[in-house]
Amino acid sequence: MAFYIISIVGADILILIINLLVNKHFFNMPIWYICVASISAAVIVIAIDGLTAWLVRRLPEPWFTADKKIWDVSKKECTVYEKIGIKNWKDKVIELGIFTNFSKKTIADPKSLEYIERFIMESNFGAVIHIVNIICAYAVIFCYPLKYWLCFGFPAACVNAFLSILPFFILRYNNNRLLRLRAILIKKATKATEEK
Repeated sequence: MAFYIISIVGADILILIINLLVNKHFFNMPIWYICVASISAAVIVIAIDGLTAWLVRRLPEPWFTADKKIWDVSKKECTVYEKIGIKNWKDKVIELGIFTNFSKKTIADPKSLEYIERFIMESNFGAVIHIVNIICAYAVIFCYPLKYWLCFGFPAACVNAFLSILPFFILRYNNNRLLRLRAILIKKATKATEEK
């Protein structure tokens, strides 16, 4: 959580400083406008993220279940994640499952097939939410006059894209292991049923 808060505040301060140093003279903007526009860009992006997440969560759950092949993660994809060092930083990125009443930190039974399937479904929802957030957050540029798009909206949307792509990578990377675990649990359940 601290990483995200520091990133958002730090990026907003950086956007503000750059605008104060460069755009105050280039566009002859008043200081108060630069301050309000820089801060409001972050607030608008967070609001867009919340709205898009809410809309994605309204989609039918069966679209996101483990048996849908669209959610399979290839070995090549996992290799890419490993090459960017995902194992070193994935635990430092915030988990937002608390907003959907599902958190891996409150595991009831980690060996339960039902739990793993729910975990996979929540991961698939999360992956889609993060990709949609990346795209939709660029709508913030339309909240400013055309000549100010690059000053406020675009940098805020780029920071959002960076902060959204990291959890997307993690969700996809973890999904591969969850799908393998699910296959093992199904095999065990099938074997137990056959033995009876």
